[in-house]
Amino acid sequence: MSVTTAPGNEWKTVRFEVLEKTESLPSLSIVVSEFLVLARRDFFTAKDFETVISKDQALVARLLKVANSGLYGRSRSITTIPEAVVMIGVDNLKKIVYAVSSEGLTRQVLENYNYHPDQGFWLHSMGVGHATKVLVEASSQCPLNGEEGFVAGLLHDVGKLVIDGFLPSGSPRAITREQEKEAVGLDHGELAEYILKQWNLPLSTATTVRYHHDYQGAGEFAGGAAALALAEGVCSTWDLGRNIPMDLSQEVPKEQFSELMDFLAIDPAKWDQVIWDIRQSLVGLDEVFGDD
Repeated sequence: MSVTTAPGNEWKTVRFEVLEKTESLPSLSIVVSEFLVLARRDFFTAKDFETVISKDQALVARLLKVANSGLYGRSRSITTIPEAVVMIGVDNLKKIVYAVSSEGLTRQVLENYNYHPDQGFWLHSMGVGHATKVLVEASSQCPLNGEEGFVAGLLHDVGKLVIDGFLPSGSPRAITREQEKEAVGLDHGELAEYILKQWNLPLSTATTVRYHHDYQGAGEFAGGAAALALAEGVCSTWDLGRNIPMDLSQEVPKEQFSELMDFLAIDPAKWDQVIWDIRQSLVGLDEVFGDD
């Protein structure tokens, strides 16, 4: 077995083929990084969005398609980006940007993890992204903003896309982090951190993703990692991405997540409202992002 030492002292010795595989992943659009910067501004216009979005023609095409779909009442065809932004609203625009920019990654089928083969990984990734955004905004102790939280949630399992091909044939569907390390020398959080840094995403996002199974190790970004861990826990209660169609009817007991809620300073009295907000953010995902 050939090995090499990956960049960064925190990395263990890993198989050379693993690093090669990370380079062959579908690229994340540069629009995502620029959109995160734009979303941090106190003031922006539709023209600002046009400057960023116009760099990705696939994104432009999807945006105009959604703006002209039956989801929005209109008296004429929408032909420009600023018109589309005004028509669908900034919140829906953000959803489209992140979904389209990551489609090449999240639409993949993983053979050895227990996601539903019909877009289960995509649904899980999108769901955790939405849930993380809600929880970040509900917390008074989180260093991330909502957009950073969404991107961290969306990409939290990206390391699995590489590890999946190195797991032994006949692996159990419930893969542990220990099994991941046996296969490639890293768990999916460690590998995802490296991938996100290669894509020039913010340190806050990469660190949040790496430590979402060990939030206290994330240092100044522990609040982000805790929000992501809580989001994954909530989505796992609903088996999001493992069962299709999704069923959000299962109650989510706050007692199960009291440690994370305390760390994030989320008032238990507001838990039902938080869960309602998460449910609302997930309803209709297929209508906006489903296949043509």
